[in-house]
Amino acid sequence: MEDRTWYDLYRDLEPPTLGRTVVGFNVNIDRIVPVTADLLASLPQVQGELAVFRNRLYRAMQTCTADELFVRDTTVYGEFIHHFSGNSTIGGQAGIAAVQLASAGAPEVICITPSMGVTTRVILREAGVTIPGPERVSSEQPDTVHLVLEYSPGLVPLAPGAVARNNRFIVSPLHDPSTILLNEEITGEFRKAAASCDRAFLSGYQYLTSDREFSIAADQLLVAKKQNPHLRIHAEWVTVADDEITRRFVRYILPHASSLGLNERELGFVYQCMNPAVSQNHGQAAGSAGTLAQQAREICQSTGLVRLHLHTFGYYMAVCKDHSCPEKTRDALLFASRTIAQSAGRAEPGMVPEGRKALEDIAAAFGRDVSPGIFHSGKYHVIVIPSLIVQGVTKTAGMGDRISSLAFAADPF
Repeated sequence: MEDRTWYDLYRDLEPPTLGRTVVGFNVNIDRIVPVTADLLASLPQVQGELAVFRNRLYRAMQTCTADELFVRDTTVYGEFIHHFSGNSTIGGQAGIAAVQLASAGAPEVICITPSMGVTTRVILREAGVTIPGPERVSSEQPDTVHLVLEYSPGLVPLAPGAVARNNRFIVSPLHDPSTILLNEEITGEFRKAAASCDRAFLSGYQYLTSDREFSIAADQLLVAKKQNPHLRIHAEWVTVADDEITRRFVRYILPHASSLGLNERELGFVYQCMNPAVSQNHGQAAGSAGTLAQQAREICQSTGLVRLHLHTFGYYMAVCKDHSCPEKTRDALLFASRTIAQSAGRAEPGMVPEGRKALEDIAAAFGRDVSPGIFHSGKYHVIVIPSLIVQGVTKTAGMGDRISSLAFAADPF
């Protein structure tokens, strides 16, 4: 399919109507740290958490993949904070999504979170985000800071087969489950927000570690759905290499979600956890777009998900069940892609070979598209668009959350 077809679709796209959306549950401050040759040279090579981080960072840079290191020890995390400096911005999947949806024109975005520092609250309110509940911020509730190391290809040799692209490595403290699980007061606010919204974009489940904690989180979703049976719940996942946490997420959270959002590496982790016989590759080898689409469809079939959204370099994908108007989902993906590209800078956005190749791979796996980028597979539609990319842009922090939240809020599935 010619690029002109897609440029025409982007040009003629009427912005979808966004509805009132509730987001939760993790918000923090991100410290953006550019990775340079000098920074790499300053990292210790001896034993310890910083050395483990160094090895993980190098592997991520070799493969140009996103990764995240969770640091349990607060003293050790303090060493990370002391070691790296940078500029601060809103962070946490809920915080990033809330600001993005408010700036995109959602009539109201309600942020529900049990834990929020002073600076975080100010940023959200200045962005137009509603923060319900009484004011309880004090000097005893400082902002949680995460480190986001942004890197470009070329600083270290690329691994064979790696696609050269900008990406990020996150270092974050291991949050206490109480920062995700709602107390009685916040549960009441969540219930009220759910009653007035048709979309819920939820995240932070990577900080839960036990069956009991995941069960409580699942009960929170049941409360919201009981309050509003029409509420569409989206769960956004992250790069978690712990199989037990991923299995609990699949077991407890996904049965109550309508939609799931992740990148290609996270899709690999979820698929491997659900299919133990699959060779463990630690999420590094993503495979073709056709393979990813087949895995996404299997995840939907196994969990009952109505929608799965994949964001990756060069294209975005949605797998939807029993969809009566897949063109609307395609429009939502186009809207997310165009919005992110327009906010990235003044350079003219374009499409990359990976996007065109994805469409070819999907066609080889599912047959000819019934409409540009729309493929039919039994009870499912696979919808793929080549994404717009602005060359030279290095900021990748939160991009997946921004893309995923926009596509979800704009999709009338």
